[in-house]
Amino acid sequence: MKVYVIIVSYNGMKWIDQCLSSLLKSNIDIQIIVVDNASTDRTPAFIKENYKTVVLLEQSKNIGFGKANNIGLKMALEGKCDFSFLLNQDAFVAPETIEILIKASEKNPEFGIISPIHLNGAGTYLDTSFLYYIKNGGNSDFLNDSILNKDKQDLYDYRMINAAAWLLPVGTLKTVGGFSPIFFLYGEDDNYCQRVYYHGLKIGISPSTMIRHDSENNIHAEIVKGSKRYYDIFLNRIKIKYANVNTNDYKQLNMLKNYQLKKAVKSLLKGNVEDFQINMKKRRLIKDLDFTLDIVEGRKKKANYL
Repeated sequence: MKVYVIIVSYNGMKWIDQCLSSLLKSNIDIQIIVVDNASTDRTPAFIKENYKTVVLLEQSKNIGFGKANNIGLKMALEGKCDFSFLLNQDAFVAPETIEILIKASEKNPEFGIISPIHLNGAGTYLDTSFLYYIKNGGNSDFLNDSILNKDKQDLYDYRMINAAAWLLPVGTLKTVGGFSPIFFLYGEDDNYCQRVYYHGLKIGISPSTMIRHDSENNIHAEIVKGSKRYYDIFLNRIKIKYANVNTNDYKQLNMLKNYQLKKAVKSLLKGNVEDFQINMKKRRLIKDLDFTLDIVEGRKKKANYL
């Protein structure tokens, strides 16, 4: 069995040693690929010096999370992988984690993505992002079974789980492919889950194993209206909604563009210059968007983007 572990690194010196050392304690054979997005700290040099068996693929610039993962996934597919395991650089596995996920996949082949439970970095609480998805994912079975101390299912079916630790069977790669290049950071896992669901595969959480995810670094302060992050989040939400292969919302994109222009004009008529400028910038950000090709390609069963 060939199992490839793919990590995208970017200035990851705080975590990379613990991440890689945890993986090398796995009780099955794995091949680790690190795709480094032009880190400006010592991450690549540290890996070269201390982890000789790790395949390090250094990029000349930061190409984003999804595209970097695609490089590793393509290598895994060309290497005739049976499974790929995506892991964040700030996440740490237990020795049995990957093996348990593979056994769950073999027993439940209808699942295209399988994730472990995500704890925080210290292993004391559920990870904040993970908790959000299991609370809002349309399936309360896991929480109910846990609180009521019932027997756990092998896997719990969800529509979405964040990509901090994903096991992908090779069939998923051949049917769904890699991440859509329209995303740089955040939103690519939403889009991938939409495509997995469209192709009749399920997304599961295994209650039998856990990772620790030191994601506190991803918790930001309040979003400032008009800031770069404000516009990044706006654009990602548009892409998640209108590039969804399960809907035909992409055909309504021109209506959104017109709506955004009307909001800008109304703001100007009210004398609100700040809102006028913000709405006009949103209009410019979406003016040239067209997801027709993304929808057409995403609905085909093939190794998209790999």
